[in-house]
Amino acid sequence: MADDRTTTIHAAGMRMLDTLGISDHLPDAATPIMRIAVAEGAPLTGLAARRRPDSDLSWQASEDPLAYVVRNADLQAALMAALASTISPASSASTGPKGKTDGHGNLQIMRGATLAGMTRDGASMQMEIDSGHGNPSRLTAGLVVACDGANSHVARLAELPAREERHFQTAIVSILRAERPHQNTAFQRFLPGGPFALMPMAGHRLSLVWTMPAAEAETLMVAAPQMFEAACMEAFGQSLGYLHLDGQRLAWPLRPSVRRRIAAPGVVLAGDAAHALHPIAGQGYNLALGDAAVLADCLAQARARGLTPDHPSVWHGYEEGRRAERFLMSAATSGINQLFARSPTMVRRLAGAGFAMLERTRLKNMFSDIATGGRLTRAALLEGRYPGRAPE
Repeated sequence: MADDRTTTIHAAGMRMLDTLGISDHLPDAATPIMRIAVAEGAPLTGLAARRRPDSDLSWQASEDPLAYVVRNADLQAALMAALASTISPASSASTGPKGKTDGHGNLQIMRGATLAGMTRDGASMQMEIDSGHGNPSRLTAGLVVACDGANSHVARLAELPAREERHFQTAIVSILRAERPHQNTAFQRFLPGGPFALMPMAGHRLSLVWTMPAAEAETLMVAAPQMFEAACMEAFGQSLGYLHLDGQRLAWPLRPSVRRRIAAPGVVLAGDAAHALHPIAGQGYNLALGDAAVLADCLAQARARGLTPDHPSVWHGYEEGRRAERFLMSAATSGINQLFARSPTMVRRLAGAGFAMLERTRLKNMFSDIATGGRLTRAALLEGRYPGRAPE
């Protein structure tokens, strides 16, 4: 069965992909989000459902989309295609572990290789690479950028520990097909066990991320398709008609984590290696794009001053440049999830009433700006320009 997992990319993140030429390789593959609808509690039924809107809080795009939904497979293919297109035919091709040309100029892609060890030697990092063929090799780098996930091996070697939340929830990821059009709306319903989120895809399809207690997830993962669909209908309601299961179900134990530091001499962490967020707002990949954009700025600034990538200003600047957004987003996603998933009913009701109040205040616009990206972190690529170039 095809891998239909998706990634939500906010407007600033897509602007960054446009600037890098990556979105050129995503023809008709990105579904725009024109509206975000948030609701608290179980869906209304009967007369109450007809009298009240389908959300307590909503944002509507005026012109440009608020965000986009992209299939992971399409995004990965676009990234590789954009990388290949940047290499001049005259560039010398590098070789992989077996001496085969990888087609990416001076970039060496070592598939199946693992990092066996890493030490700092003066101003450089020495890495021992196990290619799996019995001939370990050594690489020298001024700066190591680790994007090896929440359980980062590089982070352990660099002594950059993480504070991990206790596992009590699991996210079920799948694809649903609605009876009625979703009108490019992203839905988020906060239920007692965790948020139920639907992101629009092409046609009537929607990407599901349903967070719930681990025991309930185990039951739903093995339930018959009709039983799973019935559970989705009970959780979300009738506003889109019947919700058909249209993809495989995948389960992800959630262990959000945050690191006090994400940089050390010669090493920076990015993506989930730096911050594993709760999927409540779909911001994990956007935070990773922010990491890349800020690091690009730091490297460009160092180069303009005649400094090398291993200069302390690079990793110090990166650490400082990522502090505000990663801590705020980590606190917000975990805090909101804990509020709705572990608080008494009355507290959840008050929080839901807060949504309705926020709908009528100017603060709503501030949250909308944050949702579209580029507000908590200012970086050239997120603004649609290359690092080192002045705004037009």
